[in-house]
Amino acid sequence: MKIRLRGIGRWMSTIQGKLIMASLLVSLVPTAIAAELTVRLVTGVVDHDVQTFLHETSVYFLGNFKESQGEAASLARFLFDQKHPSPDEPVVRADPAFLRLSETLGYGVVVVFQQSDRKILYSNYPVKGFEPLPSEVANSLYSLQLPGRTLVLTGGSFAYDVDGVKYEILVGNWLDENFIENLKSVTSLDLRLYYRRPEGFRMIYSSRSDAAVGTALPGDAVTTLREGADSYYDPQAEDGRFRVVYLPVRNSRGELIGVMSSGLRATEVPTIWDLPVNILLSVFLTGTVLTAVAGLFVSRRLSRPLHALAAGVTSITAGNYNHRVVATGNDEIAELARVFNHMGERLGQLQAVEAELRRRDRLSALGEVAVGIAHEIRNPLGTIKTSAELVRKRENLPAADVKLLGYVIDEVRRIDSLIEEFLSFARPRAPIMRPMPMTTVINRVGSFCEPELARHGVQLTVTDDSGGALVEIDEDHLYQACLNLVLNAIDAMEGGGILSIHLSRVGDSIHAAFRDNGQGIPPDIQEKIYNPFFTTKPHGTGLGLAKVFSVMENHRGRVECHSRPGDGTTFTLILPVSARKTVHVAHDSSGR
Repeated sequence: MKIRLRGIGRWMSTIQGKLIMASLLVSLVPTAIAAELTVRLVTGVVDHDVQTFLHETSVYFLGNFKESQGEAASLARFLFDQKHPSPDEPVVRADPAFLRLSETLGYGVVVVFQQSDRKILYSNYPVKGFEPLPSEVANSLYSLQLPGRTLVLTGGSFAYDVDGVKYEILVGNWLDENFIENLKSVTSLDLRLYYRRPEGFRMIYSSRSDAAVGTALPGDAVTTLREGADSYYDPQAEDGRFRVVYLPVRNSRGELIGVMSSGLRATEVPTIWDLPVNILLSVFLTGTVLTAVAGLFVSRRLSRPLHALAAGVTSITAGNYNHRVVATGNDEIAELARVFNHMGERLGQLQAVEAELRRRDRLSALGEVAVGIAHEIRNPLGTIKTSAELVRKRENLPAADVKLLGYVIDEVRRIDSLIEEFLSFARPRAPIMRPMPMTTVINRVGSFCEPELARHGVQLTVTDDSGGALVEIDEDHLYQACLNLVLNAIDAMEGGGILSIHLSRVGDSIHAAFRDNGQGIPPDIQEKIYNPFFTTKPHGTGLGLAKVFSVMENHRGRVECHSRPGDGTTFTLILPVSARKTVHVAHDSSGR
């Protein structure tokens, strides 16, 4: 009996049990009184929850402005550090690579102007003029005049000085329906931003397409907020069609300079008249049974997706960021499932970024250890090598001993070579970037490898469809990367074959594809090929492809691998096209 009672108590503590018991209790109360009191109670709670929800939504929306302001100002500073303006060229201009970066982060507008007269010197949009909104808040909101229209921009700026002239870089994001992700799908919510004008507070942004820009802020809200209130709630806004919460935006002196509002359609909030009273009266006698059945059905419908979400949270906690929850319908739980799936996707992306940061930390630590290893190993190696050479030069030394000493000297040299290769990977010198055609490096690699290609029976073909475009590279670093790819291709074609190198221009990038017709790379190790010291060769160091990956990363490029067993392998180096003119560099007799 105790076990049975304990099981019933456990069931009553679940969501399903609580819903059924609540339904039964309500059904036992006289229908008329219960209906009226319940609906009024629910209406009051919902009204309070609506007010809380709208308040939090407004706070979140204002937080987006502050966050975007800081991020945009950092991007503007990054553009300045990247371009280094000079008296000959004081105006900073955004290149395609920076525009792609800023658009990826959600900031697609770049404007450079002179502070004294706000004269626009550069913009990636046809901006005729602009005005900060309001003037008391720097680097926050701007009104930009475009041909035929005026748009509001939220963002941040960075000021700099060249020969006593002050300039400013403005980076921002259009204040439209895309400013908050997925805002279009919430059609019942109206977010607005008002700012102070001489004629009063006027709207500059609304998430509703039918709201007219320039609409005045209601007088009651202005009066209440100017008196110092933290918020103002109007349950009958726009003739009762909306419930709206207004939040103040104040300057450092506490003056009201703007208002943020968040509104919800009244039709989305239940009222007392939504309750079918005639049905409740007609089913008074059978209400208990019907309520229990309805409660059981509803509780199962609610608990099933909640259990799925709980399982998803458990899976995400365990590190499985690929777990997804099935989202069906258009209700709040389905919306929650979609948001959960989006969160899992973003966490997976963050995990990849974290893995990359850990890889860089490991490489940094590897560089520190490399110096110590070189010092601790090279000194005794030098002593061993010198001692062996001195002993080998003695007269009347047996031939067998001379041969053994030769082995010692050769192995010491090999170890020293391995240490040198290890140091070169772990602590590379800073790249010296110059614009030049990719063919310069490819031809240098082909000339150097010509004897090795002939010895292994490998035919090299080079096709240049890049149109003479230049890339910003450190020639020696990129030469080493290309040389590693060619040597790997030779090793992959043990019986000889064809190695083709194809240069092409794809948009603002140069692609250099190295394709061999060897045996290919097994799928189970393709994700490991760029790891330091990973190799399938009997005598390899495992630093070749890791060096290629590192070089491309330092050149703001990337390397891609496509391979199928038995169908060869293609490594593609992708580098951004340079905007500078070519620099002629004198090479020595070795082709460097």
